[in-house]
This record gives sequence, C-alpha cells and structure tokens, in this order.
Amino acid sequence: MKIAHDIELYRNRLRNLITNFADIPAFQMDEFLSVFALEKHPKKSVIIPPASENNKLYFIISGLVRIYYQAEGKEITSDFKEENSFFTNGYTLFTKLPNIDYHVALKDTVCLAADYKSIESLSSKYHEIEYLGRKIVEKYYATFLISNYNKLFLSADERYDVFIRERAAIMNTVPLRHIASHLGVKPETLSRLRAKQQSIRI
Repeated sequence: MKIAHDIELYRNRLRNLITNFADIPAFQMDEFLSVFALEKHPKKSVIIPPASENNKLYFIISGLVRIYYQAEGKEITSDFKEENSFFTNGYTLFTKLPNIDYHVALKDTVCLAADYKSIESLSSKYHEIEYLGRKIVEKYYATFLISNYNKLFLSADERYDVFIRERAAIMNTVPLRHIASHLGVKPETLSRLRAKQQSIRI
C-alpha cells in the first residue's frame, strides 16, 4: 500500500522548526522552503556513502538514519539522526575533503533535501537566511562537542544514562551492536548496563 506524501505539509513542519532558530520574513521563508524537495530512502539504503560529492542538507520527516565509519574492520557508529533533525555531508562541505562515513537509513526514511549551493545562494541574498544557517550550525556543533566530551570524560555507565535519557525513543528500535559502538563499549557491556538499569527500576 502506497503512502501519500504532502510536501507542503512537510515544508510547514520544517517552517515551524526553523522559527526556533530565527525570525525569517515570510517571503524569504517561502523561498527557502521551496528549494527543498521530497526524497524517500528505503531501509538499509546508503544515503551518503564515503567519498561522496553529495552536498545536500536533509531534514528527516520520518524514519531513522545511522552515521558510521569503518576502522580496523569494525563499524563505529558516530550518531543517529531521528525525525525533525538535520544531517549533511558536513566533513566534505566544510573541509572540501572526501568524507569517510556512511549515512544509512535504518528504517524507510522520508526527507526533505536541498542542494547546499541553493542554500548558499539564498544566504548571500538574504542576511536573515545567512543568520539562520549560522544558528543551525552552532546548535549542531554544540551537540557534536557535547557528544565528544561525553565519550572522552564520562564512564560507560554515565554515557549509557545520558543515551537512555535523551534518546529513549530509539533504544528499542536500533540493534544493540550499533548503540554499543556509539557508546564506545562492547555489546556484552551494554547488556550488563541495561540489566543494571532494569534492576534499579524494579
């Protein structure tokens, strides 16, 4: 059974989120939203592969995206992107170097996607759009710094506590091996942490 998708409804969802970052005049907002097109990515599909020249900004309407890289024959999960969040090939965009990670749909995923050149063009045209872009980058860079701090300075127990507090919605939908690699622990350690938490709640 095919699901009908209303791109204007999705653009309005993005509009509502953007108002949390900046106050954009209506005509500029409409122009900004118009550069986003609908994309559907089936489960297990690679949205952005390593060394990709994909320079799009994605806004997730539904689904779940896993970001990971490979090192010493292992897959290391750096992040998960959920509904109402952005992702992009940031490493390539900001360094002009080939990226090393994969962005993969863990579920059937529906996104709004815009070519970054279109956004840059609007940023050059409108100060408010440029300001919006800066505020979005600031927010996600802060999230990146906090995540790195947690991995460097928090214990495994503390990292797990933060994860279940902030991302409980995906705890039972993501394979535990992916969560374990994201937290920097072995799968058996994650199982122990889960059992410990469950025993505390009982």
